[in-house]
Amino acid sequence: MEKRTRNAAIFAAAASSLFMAPRRCLGANQIYLQGVVPAVCVIGVTPNPSAAALPLTLTAAQRILVGAILQNCNKKNGFTLTLTSANCSAPATGAKVVDAVSGEFVPYSVELNNPTTGGSQAVVANLLAGTCLNAVGRDVLNAKIIDESSFVYVNYTGSAQLAAGTYQDTLTITLSLK
Repeated sequence: MEKRTRNAAIFAAAASSLFMAPRRCLGANQIYLQGVVPAVCVIGVTPNPSAAALPLTLTAAQRILVGAILQNCNKKNGFTLTLTSANCSAPATGAKVVDAVSGEFVPYSVELNNPTTGGSQAVVANLLAGTCLNAVGRDVLNAKIIDESSFVYVNYTGSAQLAAGTYQDTLTITLSLK
């Protein structure tokens, strides 16, 4: 019994010295700390009511505000906003609102008015005009973006000679991380 008591006393002393001794992590007197913040990059597109009521029969040049793009991105490498048109690749190439019944259309170009954070151009015009390629509306480098908005305009010249009908297209805006 004495041996068992002595072993228990030795174990208790060893255990208490473990709890009282300073702990070591990585190196002498160091504690490694780390936290991870995931990339969160999102856009919110808000159409302007004028997007659904384009004055297509006015023959003067038109510049119509059709929406806004709210941007938030905590990834400082940056991002791009690109635009595509659902009707772009149909002849004649380029963005256009099309009447499905008559086949008539009104070509347009897209313009983005941007904040200049991260080296963005303030105005990017003539997007999707006669082409479907490389429609980058905003290019952000080395900046964190919080609650910034770009404004989307369409530019076109209407025609009083258009066939009666409903002329439509869909613009899609995509955020791509760098």
